[in-house]
Amino acid sequence: MNRCGSSNSNGVSLSDDLLTEILTRLPLKSLFRFNCVSKAWYGLISDNYLRSKLPLITSGVYYSSNSNLSREPRYAHTSGNGLEDCDLDFFPFHNKSSIIDSCNGLLLYYSCVPSAFYVVNPTTKRWMALPEPMKSSQLSILTFDPCHSPNYKVICFTSWLEQGSEIEVFSSETGRWVEHELHWGMNTDAMSATMQYFDGVLYILAYPKHIAAISLAEMDCHLMELPEPMKREASVGKSRGCLHYTHNDGEQLRIWKLKDSNVHKWVLKHRIDVRAIVEQNYKRIHSAASLAALSDRFNFLAFHPEKEVVYLSVPGKLVSYDLSKKRIEEVCEFGKEKERAHLIQIWLFPFSRYMSDCLANV
Repeated sequence: MNRCGSSNSNGVSLSDDLLTEILTRLPLKSLFRFNCVSKAWYGLISDNYLRSKLPLITSGVYYSSNSNLSREPRYAHTSGNGLEDCDLDFFPFHNKSSIIDSCNGLLLYYSCVPSAFYVVNPTTKRWMALPEPMKSSQLSILTFDPCHSPNYKVICFTSWLEQGSEIEVFSSETGRWVEHELHWGMNTDAMSATMQYFDGVLYILAYPKHIAAISLAEMDCHLMELPEPMKREASVGKSRGCLHYTHNDGEQLRIWKLKDSNVHKWVLKHRIDVRAIVEQNYKRIHSAASLAALSDRFNFLAFHPEKEVVYLSVPGKLVSYDLSKKRIEEVCEFGKEKERAHLIQIWLFPFSRYMSDCLANV
């Protein structure tokens, strides 16, 4: 790397390498603010070298079944103190609207009265009210990739066709809604509500064993066959540049990798014993009968984007599981007040200037 020295007004000189080492030890929110110090700092903080040395940002949406907490979805990040609610008081409609989706650190809020969508960035404390769509939405999805662009899209499914859907798409790049019609080549009744967004494509799981992949650039759709039918919990994810499929039947969590997208060739990579994971965390404090009940609350949440690691939810905890070393580690414990919290979904994404640039002009 070409690194030139940086100096301040007092004549004290720091090399970019030394400054990078200092920056990697700061809270991520401070880095977003320091983007504005100067063009030199902006360039340094945006550098892929710095990004590779920073931890991933882990955030998610959850709700709690505790009687003293609302069943409304909440947004949180993990820290040394467990699962911490993000302070959203900067968003004036926080208590008058609900989180209906989240993607890579952005939140999609919806208010019924008056009808309105909002996109909120909890990291930079910026938000935006979207223009009113032309039709009412039956399902709304937020898509955002902080690795490639500060732009996002909101997709509203406005009506269902026999083998497709009418949608409206809001693009932050154009600032307007555009209508489209999708055809996915199978009955709409087969489509599930399990959706994931990666690299410009929205993946929707469909029963009994398909994925509908929707390209948001061309607005076309093609079907991919899954390696086995969905029976219980299933999900898709991207890790190390490849699409993966997971299926939890209550006994095993099985993970496949898509080896050849042209012929839909999947390779079974891993089998994880669900009961063994639960026992490893709770054997000393639970009977065999209660361990079986706890196994029903075991959920797959996310893939690490760059490592052979998956993130799992067990009661009261978020854990990571190293697939190559067969080793489990606790990421965070939710704490007594959130011990019955149910993680709906989590996102792991790298620090990026696109995250700080998102909604910057609002």
